Amino acid sequence: MKKKIIIGVIVGILIFLVMFIVLNVSTESEQIVENGTETKLEIEPAEEISEDVNYDTTVKLYFVDETSGIMSYEDRKIDARKLIDNPYLYVINLLISGPEKQGLKGVIPEGTKVNSATLKNGTLNVDFSEDFLNGSGTDAIYSIVNTLYEFNEIDNIKFTINGEEKEGLKEKFVKKE
Repeated sequence: MKKKIIIGVIVGILIFLVMFIVLNVSTESEQIVENGTETKLEIEPAEEISEDVNYDTTVKLYFVDETSGIMSYEDRKIDARKLIDNPYLYVINLLISGPEKQGLKGVIPEGTKVNSATLKNGTLNVDFSEDFLNGSGTDAIYSIVNTLYEFNEIDNIKFTINGEEKEGLKEKFVKKE
């Protein structure tokens, strides 16, 4: 008799726990899907990110060695908060501004502007102003490609000029594993 009571209590507790879990899951799914359309749940940080706190990170930027002419890199320490909006755009603009390390030279043509840098399905599409075509050789392309491949989520890079494919830039640069 006592065993039946104990088993009944345990089964009752298990049923209560299952119902509690099911009700919580259904409540969350109602918040996510309303009227057949998906909405995003906003997650509020536990505390605000203070401007006083230092959030440094290091990015690897590729430039050409002035002596050997070989692609080399410098580690640049930056505030990680600057990478939040569009990290690819930010890093390309660092390349355009040139190296800080002695013995390296920037290879992106002067006056070049980045119109956009958007990632979709592993392919980063980078659109430059016409000034990008004023460079000679492939150093500017490989400076950008080597730098951007430091981001794990990028598998391919495609370049355009003012939204159009140009001769010599039609190929997709595919990351080698």
